[in-house]
Amino acid sequence: MKFEDLWEILVKGLSEAKQFQSLSQTGEFHAKYSGGRIHITTNTSVWIIERFDMHKIWNKALIVDENLRYKHFSYTQENIRTLSFILALMRDFVGQNKME
Repeated sequence: MKFEDLWEILVKGLSEAKQFQSLSQTGEFHAKYSGGRIHITTNTSVWIIERFDMHKIWNKALIVDENLRYKHFSYTQENIRTLSFILALMRDFVGQNKME
């Protein structure tokens, strides 16, 4: 799967708000695609995921060991506040597909 494929799936799959579990499985959030961005809503906050930020994490994920791909500590040098949401969406939408 290429990043463009993932983004297209997200655009279509998140046309309506959907609920997801956080990486730690301790919290949940809702995600919806609108206006070229993914809008994340938690119980206490609203976050925006820009395509550029998700693509940056995708590129990093390509070089991370597959067993560590969805672990926060694999991205310690990335300064993206929505990292946990991006990784959770990638985990759920990419799954076991091979990333290219």
